[in-house]
Amino acid sequence: MTRSAVGRVAADTGLALAAGAMDVVLYSHVPLRPEEPRFWFTLGYLGVIFVVLLTRRRHPPAVFVVVLALAALAAPVSGFEFRPEIVVYLALFTVAERCRVRVAGVALAGALLYAFLSSSPDFDLSRPEDFVVDVAAAAYLTLLPLSVWATGRWVRTSREHTRSLEARRQLEARQAVVEERGRIARELHDVVSHAVTVMVLQAAGGRRVLDHDPTRAAGAFDTIQRLGENAMGELRRMLEVLRADGDPAEPQPGAADLPTLLDSFRAAGPHVDLRVTGDPPAVAPAVDLAVYRVVQEALTNVTKHAGTGASAEVLLTWTADHVEIEVSDDGGHDATHHRALSTGHGLSGLRERLAALGGSLTTARTPTGGFRLVAVLPLADSVDPVAYRRSTQPSGIP
Repeated sequence: MTRSAVGRVAADTGLALAAGAMDVVLYSHVPLRPEEPRFWFTLGYLGVIFVVLLTRRRHPPAVFVVVLALAALAAPVSGFEFRPEIVVYLALFTVAERCRVRVAGVALAGALLYAFLSSSPDFDLSRPEDFVVDVAAAAYLTLLPLSVWATGRWVRTSREHTRSLEARRQLEARQAVVEERGRIARELHDVVSHAVTVMVLQAAGGRRVLDHDPTRAAGAFDTIQRLGENAMGELRRMLEVLRADGDPAEPQPGAADLPTLLDSFRAAGPHVDLRVTGDPPAVAPAVDLAVYRVVQEALTNVTKHAGTGASAEVLLTWTADHVEIEVSDDGGHDATHHRALSTGHGLSGLRERLAALGGSLTTARTPTGGFRLVAVLPLADSVDPVAYRRSTQPSGIP
């Protein structure tokens, strides 16, 4: 038996003994002498009440009915004045606390009926002083069961509210874990997918020209080394954030790093142009990183699906309240469709990142067979500051 179960049994035992003993002391005229038959009747009554009340948590309605019957029969069976109340109110409280309102209401009606029948005030109008006493007694007999019943219902409501809050807290914790995993997955995808795609293509190209063009092969291997080092640097920054549960020690990439990013794609074969319209303002880190990730994911897809002979254009349009990123390609003329390099989650993860910042993403095929991606992001003034941190770096799974 667990410690909590032992505690419940001890509490039920103490309550049953106390309720029965107080009924005998307060509501009966039993001589406490063993030679009196009434004394033994009282002991037997207390024993039955004790056994019945021990099961009040498991069968509240049945226990209430039995206790009410025992209380109503106490005086007729014993032959002396004995009107138990406390055991009835204890059983009533249990029903009110543990049963539905309809069952609890029936129990309340039974307790009120028992209280009035056992006291039976006569309301004699010819004697005003007795009438006032009778009215006060009737009010007492009504308010006492009502107070016990209302207390039980309040305890039930409070317990249900506590359980509801705990369930909501657990649900929010699970949702937070799922969201955090999604953010970490997006960061890992963005960091690894670009580097691995270009490295695989560079390795394949270097292998083809290794025998007859060693200089070009060496350039491919240099690109692979540089991309690997850059990817490891980004992974290291992300791991530092996860371990420290704070801001990254080194700045995350942003719009200012796009020229370097485009150079890495040009090294893999595609021809990429960058055009910027408007003056880039100072933006939140989350927005700056999102601009970089949008271009990175779009050009990674161009390299995977349009081939090394594709031409792509990146257009950044900065306004006072938002930035628009458009990446389009011509479909390429030697597309190889490296499906093995695709995770299938790049665009969906990008949509989630942009949605967290209040942005949007649209994609479509072009009439020439290419692909067009357009992302719109609000700038710092219109973005929830909590979303900045959540989208800029993962903060660790709670």
